[in-house]
Amino acid sequence: MPGLGTTQTLADLAMNAGIKDDPIVEFLTKSTPLLQDMAFRQGNQLDGHKFRYRAGLPGVTWRAINEGVEPTRSSQKIVRETCAMLEAVSEVDKALIDLEDNSGVARLEEAASFVEAMGQEFATTLWYGDNVLNPRKFTGLSRRYSDLTGPAKDYIIDGGGTGNDNASIWLIVHGTDSFFGIVPKNGKIGLQHFASGVIDLDDVDANGVHHGTYQGYRDRFQWQVGICLKDYRQVVRACNIDVTKLSTFGTSSNQSAYLLHIINSMTNRVQNLNTGRPVFYMNRTVKEFWERQLLSDNYIEKSIDDATGKLTTSYKGIPFHVDDMLLNTEERVV
Repeated sequence: MPGLGTTQTLADLAMNAGIKDDPIVEFLTKSTPLLQDMAFRQGNQLDGHKFRYRAGLPGVTWRAINEGVEPTRSSQKIVRETCAMLEAVSEVDKALIDLEDNSGVARLEEAASFVEAMGQEFATTLWYGDNVLNPRKFTGLSRRYSDLTGPAKDYIIDGGGTGNDNASIWLIVHGTDSFFGIVPKNGKIGLQHFASGVIDLDDVDANGVHHGTYQGYRDRFQWQVGICLKDYRQVVRACNIDVTKLSTFGTSSNQSAYLLHIINSMTNRVQNLNTGRPVFYMNRTVKEFWERQLLSDNYIEKSIDDATGKLTTSYKGIPFHVDDMLLNTEERVV
């Protein structure tokens, strides 16, 4: 089990558990950029992870000689994060697979789209999942950072946008002391793949009418996964960035959010950048306009990303990663 503050990824966790060269874990990680950054660990519960966090510091006393001091203790709360089960089933005609020289590779290629879809669904839920609206999912970060006057208000920056054409920028410090992914205690690590032999498949149309059977293969994919926000001070959200006004930057009618100021504020709001792997996230629309603003100010910083080995935009050495699951249609956070 990882120690405090580790940043091992899902692929690292699988390797440490003796699962080497798993093509499904490898493809899942490559097709979902967020998984290249996230720390992962096995939870301490069969359905997730339970942890204590300090809600208040203990009292301390200035004392004189021969004066006693009343014992105190910090106040703590218990939080339980649960995993959800994501599943998909692929069925493919045997005749189609038989057209290929290597049936195993052909089935893997057919399955690849399902693995990628599951990775995208995980990323979407990480950003926007709401366990109240859909109890089958886990609750994502947007729901946890959704109140400008709530407990996390100091870690939410208002970009000034109104309506429902807003986007967010996120700064996450990945690590098992801050924010990380979880798999159940004693559970399977990563996405599980169950492949059948040749079986009879039912031909059922969209109206539920049965048209007979044909020989084919069935592949089932299962993934029990969740997230754990252990320290909300290690995640900062810049919300209410009106994407329709970003193009006005530098014009006489400028109404754009000043992204450099916002991002600089984010680096100062986060509690500690040195306790994990800090990464900025934005969608590609916001990233394009962010770089335009940097270029107009004659400032742009490039660096080699440690996780991907790719040249990437960064600020204060913190890389920016594009996540296409982040929307341009967010409602205003109030």
